[in-house]
Amino acid sequence: MSRLARPLLAVRLIGCADVVTAQKAQLMAHLVESFGDAATCRTSTRPGSYTGEIRMYLTVTSKEASPR
Repeated sequence: MSRLARPLLAVRLIGCADVVTAQKAQLMAHLVESFGDAATCRTSTRPGSYTGEIRMYLTVTSKEASPR
């Protein structure tokens, strides 16, 4: 069993590279505004199945309290 915390949000965008890139920027801005410093946003991009497409994965996880 994994000890990783369950993400608060996981999003997968698949489509034309220019559209996915534009949506990624808008999503990231919204998530930073919504979660602020309470969460970490990570993205990864992979090639799509078709020419000119990409797959973008966005994961939001809560930040862990730093040990004292």
